[in-house]
Amino acid sequence: MFELFYIGSVFCALLTVYLLLFQQVASRSYATYLLSAFFLLEAWCVVLYLLIYYGIIIEVPHLYKSAAPINYILPTLTYLYVRAVLYNETKFRWKDMFHFLPFIFFVINYMPFYLLPIGMKSEIVVATVKNINLTYKYDVGLIPEYISYLFRFVQTIFYLMLQWKLIIQFKKYNQNTEIQKQIVSVIRWLKVFTWSSTLFVIGFFILIFLAARFQTIYTNNLVGATPGFLISLSFFVISSYLLTHQNILVGLPFVKYQETVSSHLTNKIEKVPFILEDYSKEIDAIEKYFETKSPYLKKNITLSEVAVALKLPTRDLSYFLNNHYNQRFTDFINSYRIRYILNKYNESYLDKFTIEAVAMEAGFSSKSAFYKSFHKLYHTTPSDYFDNQHNKF
Repeated sequence: MFELFYIGSVFCALLTVYLLLFQQVASRSYATYLLSAFFLLEAWCVVLYLLIYYGIIIEVPHLYKSAAPINYILPTLTYLYVRAVLYNETKFRWKDMFHFLPFIFFVINYMPFYLLPIGMKSEIVVATVKNINLTYKYDVGLIPEYISYLFRFVQTIFYLMLQWKLIIQFKKYNQNTEIQKQIVSVIRWLKVFTWSSTLFVIGFFILIFLAARFQTIYTNNLVGATPGFLISLSFFVISSYLLTHQNILVGLPFVKYQETVSSHLTNKIEKVPFILEDYSKEIDAIEKYFETKSPYLKKNITLSEVAVALKLPTRDLSYFLNNHYNQRFTDFINSYRIRYILNKYNESYLDKFTIEAVAMEAGFSSKSAFYKSFHKLYHTTPSDYFDNQHNKF
């Protein structure tokens, strides 16, 4: 039963990464790259846990401890992701490299094990599979294993506290705005994301404490599978939630920084995020670009290409289209293509060319795509529409 749950959680994670990065309408923002990295690395940790728990790691001993340093990246990625969503960050800041120092440190810590001959690695792996308690007690690095787990616990708690602080602070300074519905959706997602990590940490480290006190706790298969189950459950919840609430990937655009006095005693100035609700300039820029440059004439044009041309963050552009025009990117593009075709009709252009030929010229990739978009917009076929137009005259 546990095996199916583990496999399902990894499958959901990989599917989520596909939706985040490889769909045609994927936003591919800095935040989605962080989230994708989190899913991929967490998936690798789940896979490695399964290899160890079910003894398969014996066949590939060089993979043992390959996930150990990754555990020190995950809290950093969750924090950076939450911050990127709430503060509308668009790129990695070099000073954030300091957040990855624990990962670098523990790569160095486990280097002696990584450099061991394959025979010696196999002996350690076989011993660990026979007694899974050794996973937490056998010192294969430069520092004792219990210190590694203690540091991981402290680090995770620290970043979770930072995440909750960001969420609470953001809600405090962004109430009763015009886009409150989107704020509620995204904040709810970030809470699910953070609560999932919080509950996993609590449960996982309670289990480690019990394992340290009671030497034979892992002889019970159900108890022994609990760590992997907690990881997979946490993983499954956040990936499933994201798959069923894809609108939250639009994020929170128009988030700017506003200076505020945080303390009357110290008179300390602190920057806090707030929602910028006036985006008329951006809307004007979008319409001017489409009217003058006609980007829709290019087949298979992507959201990212338009965002780059407009010098807008991808998720901001996606939000404008979804909330100002009430259209997805594909529908927005196709509405301009159909408008182009209608203009050609008014110019008697269709007297010389077939409507399908003009549709291809307008940027549609196929006849079926054109007919589907036209029916979606006008609730009739192109032929019936033009016949009705002709009968009016």
